[in-house]
Amino acid sequence: MMTGPKQWLMRPLEQLDGMLTGIPDRLFGEALAPDMFPLGTNAKIAANFSLRGYCPLLGQDVVSFDGGGDDKTAVMQQVRQTLNHLASLPDVDDLDPDKTERDRAGFNEIALPQPAFIQHYILPNLLFHSSMVYAIARLHGVELGKADFDGFHSYPSGFHFVSGN
Repeated sequence: MMTGPKQWLMRPLEQLDGMLTGIPDRLFGEALAPDMFPLGTNAKIAANFSLRGYCPLLGQDVVSFDGGGDDKTAVMQQVRQTLNHLASLPDVDDLDPDKTERDRAGFNEIALPQPAFIQHYILPNLLFHSSMVYAIARLHGVELGKADFDGFHSYPSGFHFVSGN
């Protein structure tokens, strides 16, 4: 059961790991538009956001397992190392509304109470970048469905909401 911030961050990363498994290596450099990050970078950013959110809750420096590569092997290694690291950290049971966490959001410096930091900044960014991975893969014909993204949906084989394509 998803009871706290660690589980809230791990669940989308586990789903991302599953999606990445079925995406061909050749797509890791593809983007939705020329001025957007490619698939591999989006996956790496998603992994980093989970640690940017969770490490501060423990009073720890933010770590990253970014080994520098953007190919499938490097990206999957980063996601899996991130998941393993998160799993090894102690659980945070409660977010403290009186404690402020700070980060950079693009060119903005942000300072938010812990609940807002996780719920309004970290989780939306983790989900945004995971969504970009999904969208880029789908754009290039990878058979992914909503269940691959959230782990809950189920549809019969061949089912489509939109027909004629």
